[in-house]
Amino acid sequence: MPALHTVKQIMNSYAQIARFYDWENAEFTEDLPFWCDLAREFGAPALELGCGSGRVLLQLAREGFEATGVDSSPEMIALARNRLARQNAIAGRIRLVEEDFRRLELKQTFPLVILPFNTFSHLTETAETDAALKSIAAHLAPGGVFALALPNPIPIYSAMPEGLVLERTFRDGEQGVTVQQFSSLRLDRVAQLGHITWIYDEVDPAGKVTRTTVPMTLRYFFPNEIPVLLERAGLRLMHLWGDYDRSPFAENSPELIVIGGRAG
Repeated sequence: MPALHTVKQIMNSYAQIARFYDWENAEFTEDLPFWCDLAREFGAPALELGCGSGRVLLQLAREGFEATGVDSSPEMIALARNRLARQNAIAGRIRLVEEDFRRLELKQTFPLVILPFNTFSHLTETAETDAALKSIAAHLAPGGVFALALPNPIPIYSAMPEGLVLERTFRDGEQGVTVQQFSSLRLDRVAQLGHITWIYDEVDPAGKVTRTTVPMTLRYFFPNEIPVLLERAGLRLMHLWGDYDRSPFAENSPELIVIGGRAG
């Protein structure tokens, strides 16, 4: 039952975040060439698990690749569909599936399976991570690769910020308001969990503030546990990279990027 609770919590969080999501992440594009380069190297169609509003999917399609995106949040899938509806030239290259990817059965394999932007970190229970990795293994074509983009836990563990942190300020063009996004992190080092509270303060032209508070929990994975997790699912580790430039993972790396394939 804890895993089911986790899924409902994630879906509720993204139901609240959905209307801010594309505005707050509009400037985050640094990872897009990385995913497209993987598609060029290993082939398509690609499978993205936890595709959200289609930020990576649409870029893959713009680069000429076919892709399937899976997400359990109805609100995020709706955003992706709306974005595709405005881009007829690439819409035919994308398939969207509203489903829990831990239980996915597409009856198709892919040369590339990706989980960008900390998606895998939403899986906070061991049973969830095992199920997700087995789903990846089931949908990975022989000779194919999968890629997980995770936060590097080492700097987070060594210097936890205290109090509210202003993450960014952005403009919601549809609502005509300025949004200040804050975060607060409570770290459980033993359980390897970060309990995050996101706060969105919408300021309208008259100065009225409307606040939305969204709780979220992420699991932090350490490099030495990755091979064991993969092995249980019939997968193997190929590379641990520390950034989207494919530099080797180091203690101060900005990311923890896992590249792997099927065992054997």
